Amino acid sequence: MKRRQHLGHGLRKRGGFTLVEVMLATVLLAIMSFVCFFTFSTVVRAWTVSTETADKMQRADYALNQVVSALRSAWCPTSGNVNDNTYGFMLIDDGDADDSCDMIQWTKLGSAIIGTRSILRETPHTVRVWAQPAEGDNPGGLWVKAGQLDLIAEEDREDYDFDDDDVFEPYVLVTGVQGFNCRVLDKATPYNDDGTPNWQDEWITSNAIPRAVELTFTMEPTEPRGDPVRIRRVVEIPLWDLSQNGAKEQESDNDRERNRPRGGAGGGGQPPPPGGGGAPPP
Repeated sequence: MKRRQHLGHGLRKRGGFTLVEVMLATVLLAIMSFVCFFTFSTVVRAWTVSTETADKMQRADYALNQVVSALRSAWCPTSGNVNDNTYGFMLIDDGDADDSCDMIQWTKLGSAIIGTRSILRETPHTVRVWAQPAEGDNPGGLWVKAGQLDLIAEEDREDYDFDDDDVFEPYVLVTGVQGFNCRVLDKATPYNDDGTPNWQDEWITSNAIPRAVELTFTMEPTEPRGDPVRIRRVVEIPLWDLSQNGAKEQESDNDRERNRPRGGAGGGGQPPPPGGGGAPPP
């Protein structure tokens, strides 16, 4: 009987856990929990960052496509009035930094930027596009104004602008844009000697349209210390050739008849290249 009790006591003693074993198991469980939590947190954070980045890129791509389409829909009158700069292209440069906010303005047709429900889409209208940082209740992003020139008396068009926000109310095309940089192809010398585009930060010929425009959007970084995202696009404007008539004096009937090509060697009745000296190298 004593032997059985002794054996039973020994079995009970070997089936328990010591304090060291309990503490070691607790430490291992804590380490495993921390590793699992850290891994899960990293995965969730990476998924969140990638989702936000994709969302910003999608919104920026949408805004950029709208601006590209609007530039390709540029419009100007065919009268060639050298004194009328209402319908030309305007560029106000704000530098080349990531947070620089250039402004461009031109006249266009169609529903790009303004939407398919706007009554302006059927007639020529002027649009202004610029970037604006967030400040107070105003969200930062790419801002737009639109107005119809036909509603303004011709004698008042020289002073026509979009500075009155009460008359022409601006709206945000897309948020998350912290910088907008625009450059235009030089009118006189569009290409350098090495064949690279000669981009300029100013457009002096305000009553004409540039041949090509380079747009660069800078999106806000997804992470607090992350790098901003830049999206660049080059747009060729089909109407640039026709708009050059507004940037030079019109010939009289006698001058036009005298300067008209007569054919023969080197002539062939073809007019000289448009833009004068600005033709790209072969």
